[in-house]
Amino acid sequence: MRVGFRTLASLALCAAVAGAAMAHFAIDVVGDYALAHDTYDDVAHGSRELAVGVALLIAIVLAGRGLRICCEIAAMNRTRLLRPALGLRETLGMFAGAVAASAVIVPAMEYLDGQVAGEPVRRLSDAFGGSILLGLGTTLICAVLVTLVVYAVARWLIAHRDSITTIIETLLLRAGDAVCPSRYDLIAQLVTPRRRRTANALRLS
Repeated sequence: MRVGFRTLASLALCAAVAGAAMAHFAIDVVGDYALAHDTYDDVAHGSRELAVGVALLIAIVLAGRGLRICCEIAAMNRTRLLRPALGLRETLGMFAGAVAASAVIVPAMEYLDGQVAGEPVRRLSDAFGGSILLGLGTTLICAVLVTLVVYAVARWLIAHRDSITTIIETLLLRAGDAVCPSRYDLIAQLVTPRRRRTANALRLS
């Protein structure tokens, strides 16, 4: 079972935005030493905080979606479900998409900073700190590093999905013991005692 396109796109976008924020900061630091004039020193950089906030928001949405899926699996017979996998094609697509998006987001961040500061960016080289080669190279490195981290976390979560689901199912069952069952649940337990755990998990989810 392959990981869905929406999940891959969300992971790539999260990595791209976070990588762009990291690259924007790295270009500013490296440019102070590698370039005679670093154009990033001329304006404030509020776009970095914005990019980090967007990346965190996407990560929270992904975490919430993953938790919801684990709760749904905990309420069903998870042995019938195939474990999703990140194949080579999905992995390459995720890395390519994240790097390409970061290369677009970095100059867009500088254009935004320039507009806010009242000093519009006139040249593409200025959007990369004064050197397109330096900017793109730094962006590539940062994007790959951040994407590696996101990929490693996603792969670990996918590999341990059954364990996470078991923990959630156990917590749901313990919480279900402390909740007074409704009349419908009592009747369901008498008629179909084997489905007691599923009913409690569904009700609590």
